[in-house]
Amino acid sequence: MPNGDTIALQLHEEGIQKVDSFLSSVCNARRLCADEVQAYTGRFLKVRWELQVETPAAVRRLHVLVDGEFPFSIPRFFLADRPKFLTWPHIEEDGLLCLLADSKAARFKHPVEMVGELFGDAYRLVCASENRENQSDFRTEFYSYWNRSLEENAERMLSLLKPDGRSRLVRIWRGKTQSVVGESEGQVLAWLRHRYGKQPQFDSTDVACLLWLPEALLPEQYPKTAGDLYRLAVTVEGGKELLQRLNELGTNPFYFILGAESGNGPCLAGVRTRNISSTDIRGKRRDHSLDGFRPGKIPKFLMTQRLFSDANPSLRMKVERVDSAWIHGRGYDRYHESLSMKKVVIIGCGSVGAPIAQHLAMAGVGHLRLVDPEELSWANVGRHPLGAEHVGDNKAVALAQKLQLSYPHAEIHGFDLSYAKFQSKEAPMLADADLIICATADWEMESLLNLQHAYGEIAAPVLYTWTEPHACAGHAVFLPSITPCLQCGMTLQGETRIAITAWPKGTESQSEPACGAVFQPYGPIELQGTISSAASLALDGLLGKIQHALHRVWAGPHSLLVEAGGDWSDTWRNGKPEREKGGIQEDWTWQKDDLCPVCSGNVTGAASPSELETPSSVSFSPPLSSTT
Repeated sequence: MPNGDTIALQLHEEGIQKVDSFLSSVCNARRLCADEVQAYTGRFLKVRWELQVETPAAVRRLHVLVDGEFPFSIPRFFLADRPKFLTWPHIEEDGLLCLLADSKAARFKHPVEMVGELFGDAYRLVCASENRENQSDFRTEFYSYWNRSLEENAERMLSLLKPDGRSRLVRIWRGKTQSVVGESEGQVLAWLRHRYGKQPQFDSTDVACLLWLPEALLPEQYPKTAGDLYRLAVTVEGGKELLQRLNELGTNPFYFILGAESGNGPCLAGVRTRNISSTDIRGKRRDHSLDGFRPGKIPKFLMTQRLFSDANPSLRMKVERVDSAWIHGRGYDRYHESLSMKKVVIIGCGSVGAPIAQHLAMAGVGHLRLVDPEELSWANVGRHPLGAEHVGDNKAVALAQKLQLSYPHAEIHGFDLSYAKFQSKEAPMLADADLIICATADWEMESLLNLQHAYGEIAAPVLYTWTEPHACAGHAVFLPSITPCLQCGMTLQGETRIAITAWPKGTESQSEPACGAVFQPYGPIELQGTISSAASLALDGLLGKIQHALHRVWAGPHSLLVEAGGDWSDTWRNGKPEREKGGIQEDWTWQKDDLCPVCSGNVTGAASPSELETPSSVSFSPPLSSTT
């Protein structure tokens, strides 16, 4: 509740007075004392009223309560004389009505109108419930009711299943408090090892049964016994046969996943049933219900009926989807299936390459191979996804471990190798890649990769990305074919011919008090434009949205550029005043250079007219835009 003589306290008291006057005069309501609302303990409600409402079926008692934050909070309506929980939808255990208007903002200037609108919603909800007009809401909001009615310490099931409408046997790893279910043993065990490490208990799985029902269950249909499961299976094509196979292949206790379309997408629920006389059905102990059959000769259908009988109880479980489609878009990302199959190699896991890898993993790319020979240093921590706990670790390996832990449904591997050693030792990974991303800002390495791509030794499209000084601008170049190549738009020293920024000599970089220790003093915020441009271009390329060589540029805010001591280049300005403020991403065509010494077909050929040097006179050196 607001304290002191404040505007909030004033509005609180005025709001209660107005609502009290409205409810007492118009609705004939009365104030309730604290003893009459003990059932609502824990909801921090301060003022309460009771009013009687005549519906077509009965006269109902509604309680209206407000808390200490009113009128900046929504009043709550409770049905005092209510049926048993889960008889009507949208009514919680203590009678709270879940109203559509609850999702609307509180109107502190109009508290009476707010109460009146909620009152109308409450009346309509009660009437619809009395007439059973809204029973379908139990199906469309299945998870709310199934999970709400579980025991507080109910066992949990994590699902990697594809909810595609098919009933089938699946695989389950059974833990003490949590189980993991998936399509195959390999999928389940891989997920567990990715998420929790290579533990000895992650060695095998059991059989479980997925029954895809014609529609989501109503609360009255929730299974209480194994016999209920049998009756549900009868409604599913091939359901009885699945139970028979489960009986033959499975072990006690038996796990079921119930799937159905809810109206708001597929839903899953878990049930565990235990055969209280499992030794009987296997003929190891006399069972009078099976007299007349010798051990091992009991008909399979009779064994199944014996197992799935009302004599065996069932325990309901909460199912949480952890499959890739749910993680990336809650089942509605139209690009998920394609991205989950893509294989991307990222060379260079510094302050640009590492966040790109993280973004692609978050976007749902299913297979990432990360390559970098360097260790994380303290100077890297300020602009790298890895923190101080990984100082001294290899960037690629540590990043892969971090991402694999976060996205256990994916396959992410790190390699403590230079590009040259990686392409020598892991050539198949380059051969089957759908995209190679180079984020090293190392011209010698880029030159080798570009040469291999231009001569067809690497078939996958290649994306190069780098920043200009102080990260005031950034570039990403997507090259799907052998020409144009990276060299077409670069000088022989590895600098872009189309610079966005211009710098007075000596201001492009800083030096540490050590020999050759040159660095760029920018932080993670300045890098975001370049990272976003490169990551989005990578996704566009993976999804086939672009078929030609494309140059995506990012120009940061002009104020950032000025503070760093630079200015826009004439190439960027180019008579376009809208570019002056910066904060712009643009797509340009990466032009082919007909005299390019690489993709012209002669790596020792003449340089383009814009070059004064000859290839033999060039010494390779990294550009100033380091992305370490």
